[in-house]
Amino acid sequence: MKFKNVIPYILIFSASFILTPILFTSLIKKANDNSKEYLSNFNPVTSNLVDGVYKGKYKAFRIITLSKVEFEIENGQVKTFNLLKLFRSPGSIYKDEFEIRIQNSKRLEIDAISGATRTSNFAKAAIKSAIDIGPIK
Repeated sequence: MKFKNVIPYILIFSASFILTPILFTSLIKKANDNSKEYLSNFNPVTSNLVDGVYKGKYKAFRIITLSKVEFEIENGQVKTFNLLKLFRSPGSIYKDEFEIRIQNSKRLEIDAISGATRTSNFAKAAIKSAIDIGPIK
């Protein structure tokens, strides 16, 4: 008799264990689609930016911050660049590579990192946000 009372709980637990990763994956895919739409026609030209410190972030569904950047432009070049927050996905292991590419090139015009396309899109969306807001200093 007691086992019958436990069955609904086992079913709920099993369903949540199976459905949560599926739901999470679909939400990340949708966030990536939204970032690609936000980035359409975005071609930053670092040399055209006003000197100053820029801060931006990209949020999924206006709730969860997936990426946050801060960079400084001086004389049309990137002086400093930091990814303050980057969504934890398999691509997040490329965070340092993303920062290094920008630091070495001194410009924001970069391609997506192979194997980290979503992560790259989230980082680029934060860069676009920062440029749209403009320099804070």
